Amino acid sequence: MPISRTLDYLPLNVLTLCGQEFFQFTKKILGEPEAKLLLKISVKSTSSLLLIEDPLNVFNEDIDDHELESLKEQLCFKLKNEKYLIKPGVVSGFRSLKEDLKIKHDELLKQPVEKQRQRQQLSNVDSSSLCSLAPTTQTTTKPTSLSISEHKEYIVRFINKWCCDNKENVGIEAFNLAQDVDYTINIDGDQISDINASIKCKCGRLIMLGKNNNKIQVSNYYKHLLSIACDHMKKIKQAANDNRSKQQQQQQQQPQPQPQPQQEDQQQEQQQQQQQSLTLPVATTPLSQSNVSSIQFRDVLSPTTAQATSNINSPALAAQGTHNGKRPLASQSQQHRPTKRSRT
Repeated sequence: MPISRTLDYLPLNVLTLCGQEFFQFTKKILGEPEAKLLLKISVKSTSSLLLIEDPLNVFNEDIDDHELESLKEQLCFKLKNEKYLIKPGVVSGFRSLKEDLKIKHDELLKQPVEKQRQRQQLSNVDSSSLCSLAPTTQTTTKPTSLSISEHKEYIVRFINKWCCDNKENVGIEAFNLAQDVDYTINIDGDQISDINASIKCKCGRLIMLGKNNNKIQVSNYYKHLLSIACDHMKKIKQAANDNRSKQQQQQQQQPQPQPQPQQEDQQQEQQQQQQQSLTLPVATTPLSQSNVSSIQFRDVLSPTTAQATSNINSPALAAQGTHNGKRPLASQSQQHRPTKRSRT
């Protein structure tokens, strides 16, 4: 049985809501936990809500986030097996709102262009009346929109600046991301929300980009790069670490500079001087013959024999010993002379 729908609860500018207006709208229609969930996953406009498949799929992922766990406890039932079941009313609320927004979108596309323009002007007046109490009698002028190429240049410029500012956080000295190499920008225009932008990362993930004051916000892509879900960033970091290790190995393998010949001569001269300084001087003063003779015979002969021997030594032997520079030796008969005392 088909269910009749009424769209009167939707404001005229529902398809262009963004930021705080979109948050207040979802809070009023779905509830505060549902609105906080959309804000948590960076769904900040009606166009983003229409493009996302199911915002509740985030509960099926193993994400370590305290705020997300708190929302999970509010929007789900905890089963006995420690698993969670999303409340049926939460599921039907999101599904019903998305279907009504799609119907509203299709109806607007079928209207003539002139009527759409008038409706858009009324929506702008309605939005401005919510934000300001100042009276106005003229329709607000729509800000000048950028072309698709200008939007892409805007996104690329901000990504390059983010890479330059986050080199230390990422840990890569030459950190840079190139368009159509590391990511691809997708921008589609429509008659309602002007543009819908997304970035497809090299890892295969599609990241929807929000808008603020008719300008695309790239913060969702930054969050994806810093998360553990981006395999492409893991590969970039691994490649940088491998390159750094390779450079360190090459530096260690480089030969040490050899000393110059002049340096070798100086080192040898210093070593010789050190050795000479450590060598002690030896006394070379010669001992006299009389001293040598007296020392030698004092150690070997008895006192009586030593006295007789000193009388026998002639001046000729002393002169010969002095001439030869050697110690005079006793004759064989003198060496073996008995040392017995004579009896009286």
